[in-house]
Amino acid sequence: MRGFFIESRGQMIRTITQAAAFFMVLGTLTAERQIEGLVSDSATGQPIEGVNISAEKGASGTSTDKEGRFSLAVASAETILIVEHIAYERSLVTVRPSETELMVMLSPKIIPLSELNVLGETGRGEFSQLETKNMVTDIKVNDISIRGYSDIGDVLLNEESVLISETSTGEKTVSIRGARQEEMVYMYDGVRMHNGGRRSLDLSMFDSGGLEAVELLRGGHENGAGSSGTINFVPQLAYATGATFFQRFGTYNTGNYYTGFSLGNGSISFGFGQGEGRARQFYESAESADILRDNSGQTVTAGYRPLSGTELKYYQVKSDRVYNNYYTGDSIGSRLLVNTVKLEQDAGRLGQVEVYVSSQSASGEDETSQLQTDRDDSQVITGINYLLPVDNAYVELFLSRSLKAADWTTSAGDISLEREHISASGVFGLSQEKTKDGPEIKDFVVNINSNIVEENTGIESNILKGISSWNETGATAAVSAWDHSDNTILYLFANIGNNFRVPSIAERYAHALRPETFQEDTLLTEYKIMKEAGLKLSSRDPEASPSFTGSMSYFHYGYTNKIKTIQYSGTPLQFPLNFGSAYISGLELNMQVYTPGKILGYRSVYSSYNFSDQLTFPMQPLTIARHNLILNLGPLTARIGLKTEGSRVVTTVDEGGSLVDNYLKDQTSLDVNVSFRIKFRDTAASVGIFGQNINDDSQALEGISIYDKRVYLSMGLEWR
Repeated sequence: MRGFFIESRGQMIRTITQAAAFFMVLGTLTAERQIEGLVSDSATGQPIEGVNISAEKGASGTSTDKEGRFSLAVASAETILIVEHIAYERSLVTVRPSETELMVMLSPKIIPLSELNVLGETGRGEFSQLETKNMVTDIKVNDISIRGYSDIGDVLLNEESVLISETSTGEKTVSIRGARQEEMVYMYDGVRMHNGGRRSLDLSMFDSGGLEAVELLRGGHENGAGSSGTINFVPQLAYATGATFFQRFGTYNTGNYYTGFSLGNGSISFGFGQGEGRARQFYESAESADILRDNSGQTVTAGYRPLSGTELKYYQVKSDRVYNNYYTGDSIGSRLLVNTVKLEQDAGRLGQVEVYVSSQSASGEDETSQLQTDRDDSQVITGINYLLPVDNAYVELFLSRSLKAADWTTSAGDISLEREHISASGVFGLSQEKTKDGPEIKDFVVNINSNIVEENTGIESNILKGISSWNETGATAAVSAWDHSDNTILYLFANIGNNFRVPSIAERYAHALRPETFQEDTLLTEYKIMKEAGLKLSSRDPEASPSFTGSMSYFHYGYTNKIKTIQYSGTPLQFPLNFGSAYISGLELNMQVYTPGKILGYRSVYSSYNFSDQLTFPMQPLTIARHNLILNLGPLTARIGLKTEGSRVVTTVDEGGSLVDNYLKDQTSLDVNVSFRIKFRDTAASVGIFGQNINDDSQALEGISIYDKRVYLSMGLEWR
């Protein structure tokens, strides 16, 4: 019996020992540990927000913040993580027991070349489209060069319902909502760009090289209250190593190339790009293309992330443009140089701060039969932006100071002046999350802005007369509401504002050159009341079948002291005058639909305008439309595009000083683009053929053929 108990006790001890060992092993297997990580774009090195991360076995999951970081509790044993984002290829990451920190690189999905977002964000852009009470379009420029576009002006002309005006000297300027070119605001990574003595920034000086995206915002905003539209160039700042090459050939021996490279890791970035281009035009009466335009440009970028939420950035943009008209003997040369340093700090509840300083210069020499001009302009702009979130509210402050210097030598009179511009804006907003079914107020925003402009003229600047000091204040208010179902998001917005525009140096100079028959001594400030209401509709899941985005907006701009431009007949010269009261109203539509798998897509943008007097808004068509049908078959993409613009009117003054009204006919252009892109590991190669205006509906401006029939061949090579 005793032996039985001894044996039983021994067996019990062994059983207990085995059970303890089992539970110890089970505890080891089921014990959790905390891992942290960073998810970045393999092509650009940029952190990716909103990436879903979950364990393959288990219910734990999380998503990355705006810095691309995440924290997740996983089993102590080897674990497989599922990393997913709608814009990137799905990835499985093995986490070993010894690992506590991860670096995950996701490869972007090959999306259709036509992909534009009506609702969504660039990721690194200036405008959040769900938070901004305006119509915003985000144009990804990674692949647009393969479509045959020569510059950003070409991109906007083919993709958006905006007016691109190409002058007799080849300059490309944009106007939105029928407004003047001077009402446009241009930014580079959120910092205003200087257009010097030109009426507006020349878009022909910018190609897509070195850019990640272009944001197009219609209407005013916190940093451009009186504008009718804003274009923000989003530079490509890659925290990764890679290289890009692009070459384009076309009709009349035109074309361009761009080559660039980047070096970097998760915290340091350096990039350099170089591009050149040549374009030809011809007179209707000429036998050869005797008008030649050469462009060259460089971009330098650098970035440093010493801490989480902190980024120091440097940008240099240099662009040269030479125009030679061998038919008339005219020549124009211009250079733009921008150097910007920007520090961004996100301190969470303490707020977000941006501090920047930008040195900009614009120079050029014009030799025309009407006027000889030597321009030397410079600008130094400093600014600070601060955003403080407080529960469901936020306060945002913008403060900037720019000092412009203009030194012009012209055959009509010299200019030497300095213009100081101090701008301050304060924004207060209330915002709430969706709390119940049905429509809800999303947020309410009030913006007050104040501007002080002072001019100090030199001794030889008596050509500029009249007002040289301005102190103006404006205000805007906006409200939005939203609703969503399982499949769609509906976003409603409305805004109203009372704003102004001080005459530019270029306008004051052009005004001084007006004919003697016009006795106005000075240009007055232009005032504008802006009203807008609209809606945005989108698939909640962009991968849904079918997917769609759409938007509609109605606006009304009422002007006092409206500045009207008069054209000298047969010359590129213009002069402005205060016209009085005027208005623009209009309807804008934007729609994009894709079938399952995005095999077939259709995108349409349309604008219709109503003018109080079309002659007050020269060269502005009553309607603008862009229609694109897209076919995606794996690496092959085919596009058929139709561009239409209504008739235009422009007032000219003849040699006797009399005003003459001129009418231009409707314009229709049929475009075809076929492109092929193949990717092998880290290398992608592309080739594309682009036929522009194949229906040959050409026109002439000042005798120079525009919108003429052209064909381009494009090739590209990328390595990341």
